Amino acid sequence: MGEVPADEVVVTSVVALPVERAFSAFTDGIDRWWQRAPGRNRDAIVQFESDRLVAVSPVGSEVLATVSSWDPPRRLDLDWNGPHAKPGDSVVVEFDPEPRGTRVTIRHRRRGLAPEAVEAAVVGLWWGDLVSRLIDAHSSQSLRQEEKP
Repeated sequence: MGEVPADEVVVTSVVALPVERAFSAFTDGIDRWWQRAPGRNRDAIVQFESDRLVAVSPVGSEVLATVSSWDPPRRLDLDWNGPHAKPGDSVVVEFDPEPRGTRVTIRHRRRGLAPEAVEAAVVGLWWGDLVSRLIDAHSSQSLRQEEKP
């Protein structure tokens, strides 16, 4: 993959779904795999509403991101306000076909963020955990579909 540019944390993994279904799993099915913060909005429903990613709970609604570009099934650009956000953060999610499914690449961008900084590691680990949850949520579904004659 090469060197990660400054100001960016990159997480990538392959989910065993075709690109259209991977995009849908990330967007339409986000509540199925999204990690809630301990003790905060544990009952929240996470979903895209219009041009926003929100967590809706009995105590109210929290905007996690504003959609700046929606290009199904290839790309999603977000102005990020969610976990580990700093003012001006953006997140780009790319979906690329692979022989075994779809490569999902998440680029969390922040001015002045050094790839070797502790906060970059925290952001990377957090997004890595989310991508793992996406894969886990859809791996048994993918295997069941492969078994069909």
